[in-house]
Amino acid sequence: MTKNESVNSHNDLGMQRNITRRDFLNGVSVGVAGALASQAGMFAALDGATLAADVTNAPTNTTAGAEYPPALTGMRGSYDATYKYAHMLRDDAFWESAPRPREIVESYDLVVVGGGISGLAAAYFYSQKASKDARILILDNHDDFGGHAKRNEFTVNGRMVLSNGGTQSIESPSLYSTVAKRLLIQLGIDTSVFYKAYDEKLYFNLGTAVFFDKETFGQDRLVTGLNRTPWPEFLAQAPLSEAARRDIARVYIAKVDYLLGMTREQKRAKLASISYADYTHAHK
Repeated sequence: MTKNESVNSHNDLGMQRNITRRDFLNGVSVGVAGALASQAGMFAALDGATLAADVTNAPTNTTAGAEYPPALTGMRGSYDATYKYAHMLRDDAFWESAPRPREIVESYDLVVVGGGISGLAAAYFYSQKASKDARILILDNHDDFGGHAKRNEFTVNGRMVLSNGGTQSIESPSLYSTVAKRLLIQLGIDTSVFYKAYDEKLYFNLGTAVFFDKETFGQDRLVTGLNRTPWPEFLAQAPLSEAARRDIARVYIAKVDYLLGMTREQKRAKLASISYADYTHAHK
C-alpha cells in the first residue's frame, strides 16, 4: 500500500475528523446490529467468538404462535431480570447478595463488555484483523444481544407491554458511511428492501398529540397540536385542573432562574443533592 492509498483509506474511515458516539452509532455500527440479528449470523460473523450472558431469572416465552417476533428471532430486549443488579445497587443490597467472584481460567484475545451495537461492532472488526484462532468473549447482562437495537417487553400487572428500542433510529441506510456500506455488503444485507417496505412519507402530514386515558385523567381525550399550538391554548383542552395547566405552561414558557445568585458550579452541586420532586416542590 502506498502512502497516498493509506491516506485515502484513512479518509474513507473518517480518521481525519473527530468522531462522536452519535457518529459511530449512525455509521459503522448500525449495520452490525441488523447483520447479527440472529444467533446463526452472530457466530458466522464472529467465528470462534464466545457469548456470555447473565440469564438469571430470564423469562420463558409462553406466547402462542410461531409468528410471534421474539419466537422467530430469540430477541426480546429488556426484561425485568435485566435490571436485577442495578436495582440491588440502588437499594444498597448488592454487596450482601451479589454472586461471589469466581476465578476465570480461560484466556481470550479480546473481551468486550456489552453486546450492543458498539460491542458487536468492536468484536466484528477485531475478528477481521485478528488471526482465525483469536478468541473473543462478549459479555452482556441480557440473555440475548443487540443492545437497544430491538424491541423491549415488560409485564405490568399481568399485561405485556412492548416498545421499540433504538431500532427506531436505524434508518436511512443510503446515508451510511463508506465503511458501513461496505460492511453491509460483506454481511449480505440488501438495503434496497428497506425502501420497499418503509413508507418514507408516513409521517409527512401527521401532527402531534397527547392521549389522556380515562383511568388516570377521568376521561379518554386526544388533544392535538402538541408543540404547534401555544401551551395555554393546548392545555386548555386537556382534562387537567387549572393549577396543573398553569404549572405546566409555566415550566415551558417562563424564563426564570430559580437559583439566582448561584454560580454554575453551585447550581450543579445543589441539583445533584436533591431530587427533581424536591426541586419542583420548592419552586412552585
